[in-house]
Amino acid sequence: MHCAVVLFSGGLDSMLAIRILQEQGLEVEALNIRTIFSCCQASAAQTAHRLGARLTVLPVPDDYIDVIRNPRYGYGKGTNPCVDCRAYMARMAKRFMEEVGACVVATGEILGQRPMSQKRHQLGNVERLSGLEGRLLRPLSAKLLPPTIPESEGLIDREKLYDFSGRMRRPLIDLAVQLGIEEARVPGPSTGCALTEPMFAVRVTDLMQHCPQAGRWDFELLNYGRHFRLNENCKLAMGRNAQQNAAIRLMAARDDAPKHTLIMPENFRGPDTIILGEVSSETLALVEALVLRYCRGKEISEPLARLRDADGDRVVAIVPDEDAEYLRPM
Repeated sequence: MHCAVVLFSGGLDSMLAIRILQEQGLEVEALNIRTIFSCCQASAAQTAHRLGARLTVLPVPDDYIDVIRNPRYGYGKGTNPCVDCRAYMARMAKRFMEEVGACVVATGEILGQRPMSQKRHQLGNVERLSGLEGRLLRPLSAKLLPPTIPESEGLIDREKLYDFSGRMRRPLIDLAVQLGIEEARVPGPSTGCALTEPMFAVRVTDLMQHCPQAGRWDFELLNYGRHFRLNENCKLAMGRNAQQNAAIRLMAARDDAPKHTLIMPENFRGPDTIILGEVSSETLALVEALVLRYCRGKEISEPLARLRDADGDRVVAIVPDEDAEYLRPM
């Protein structure tokens, strides 16, 4: 039995790519590549299991950050280097294809569906940059694209592939039902990569401008909480809820974390805060004001509320200040 690797997000398009190849008798290896800004391996695992495909989840290496910093094909509406990112993931898939002895890498891409990465010439660029010439199959649009080597060799029947193009969903849902996927099991449209969001792009741009040597930890922190730029050398990340507070504490505890100060409410519920940069009295005053602005204990009215840092070196009594000036979060 021949084997195919499918780049698998857990969304409808990649589900269809798996089912189409399974219908042709191929054994499918689902590959979920976890980037820094989007991660759906939990839903991908459940969906791959229902489809009867083995799932492998691989995180991108640290050099993925170079793709964000210096994309050869530029950005979309945010800081999304979609063409370069797809080529990077396709290169990872190529190595995995060679490891498992597969004959092709397939994706759920549809010609013309996404303006940044799925126009005809962009699909060709991804194929060329990844080294998968003739081995990168898009089953949903294959009839509109040149035949791949497995098609030419008869390992994949081109007549059983499709000619979808543009942005549509109902025809894809209908195909899913035809291929034995219950409509109730069809996932909703993905929220996509955070890098495509203009507001999130402000954070990414700010980090790259103020910290050109930022590493993986710095980019991962952008996913959590509210971010405030205080000055050229100092910024804050402040949790929005208990879950994000926990994530911020975990980020602070990592071995690769840069120099920082973690400030936590001691006797009331409120946001945990990471301070990156020098902690001055002015910085602490601003943290105090922002914590009270976003905390749930709005009834605090006397200087009994306290903040402490993670090392226990600093305890600050705070009191609401109606005249405090606030920064806008990024």
